[in-house]
Amino acid sequence: MRFVIAACAILLLAPAERAAAYICTISPKGDAVIVKTSNPYPQSTSCTVTCRFVVPDGIATVKCTQTVPGGAKDWYVCLRPTGGKAYGKLEGGSEDCQKP
Repeated sequence: MRFVIAACAILLLAPAERAAAYICTISPKGDAVIVKTSNPYPQSTSCTVTCRFVVPDGIATVKCTQTVPGGAKDWYVCLRPTGGKAYGKLEGGSEDCQKP
């Protein structure tokens, strides 16, 4: 009986399958935000990635949505110009990929 309870606890505590990890970076010239993600599913799926960067007057948010092909790795979701704003370090972000 202890084995069954332990097995159930492990299954409940195991992380749920995620669509992928996202990447938010600033281009080498500092003139654009580059957003990438991966899709571990065999089918295409819609992914929305939100990135938050420190800027001189607070936080700037970049949000991109795109259909990512099945099995794609480090797929470019978007490339957004900074508009001349000095983007600093990545403050955080999130990803939402709909499981097909």
